[in-house]
Amino acid sequence: MQLPSRLSTSTLGDLLGALHREKTTGLLELCELRTPSGSTVPGRQHRIQLFSGLVTAVETPLRVPRLGEILAKEGSAPEPSIQRLAALVAAHRGRRTGEVLVAAGLIPATAVDRALRIQLRARLEALFSIEEATICFHTARPLAGSLRQTGPLPPSDFLHGRPRARDRQRRAGSSARAAHSGPAGAPPRAARADEPRRRALDVMGLREGATEAEIRRAFRRLAASLHPDRAAHAGDSAQRTARFAELSAAYHLLVA
Repeated sequence: MQLPSRLSTSTLGDLLGALHREKTTGLLELCELRTPSGSTVPGRQHRIQLFSGLVTAVETPLRVPRLGEILAKEGSAPEPSIQRLAALVAAHRGRRTGEVLVAAGLIPATAVDRALRIQLRARLEALFSIEEATICFHTARPLAGSLRQTGPLPPSDFLHGRPRARDRQRRAGSSARAAHSGPAGAPPRAARADEPRRRALDVMGLREGATEAEIRRAFRRLAASLHPDRAAHAGDSAQRTARFAELSAAYHLLVA
């Protein structure tokens, strides 16, 4: 299974959908890149743990409700319990907050489980706001210490109704059909719309009319020689990374 190297060439919904269909177990890592809008924090990292294609844990520095806030909102934690929570957590540093609450008899285990699942959904929801990031997937990587398993979340929580790359393509196609030509002297809009495809074919060394099988073969051949891990020096690695990202973007544009 080939995943894109940049989030902007796909969507998080597409990534999770592909991993869900393959019933993949592993760790999906997103590292934010700079965008013209300035909406990202370059270098900020997010991780999604999957088991058999289902989301089981999310680690992100993005702001999401704390467990105590969720419990209070759900009516599962009376005010005295919230006040005692800070002291209990401080006294049992290193233990999970939910475990401390349940062991102290402050909150039922079922209420904590429900709050943890709400928090997990909130963490995943926050990731859908990221505009651009590099994508890395580690198959069957051991669960990181900071990634506490809470899920799995059902597909309806991370797939249904999510933005997909095909939605952008449909909107672009509708716009192209709505206007047949541009200003006088300008090339037809249809021709301009084909320009990204022609550039993508050039990147892969292919001619117009190349079949999907030919595109996939060309990608595998070029990816094997351009992968950053094959670089001998740091400078080569940077160049290969940029070239590999360009190749990956071209491939996903052609086969999407």
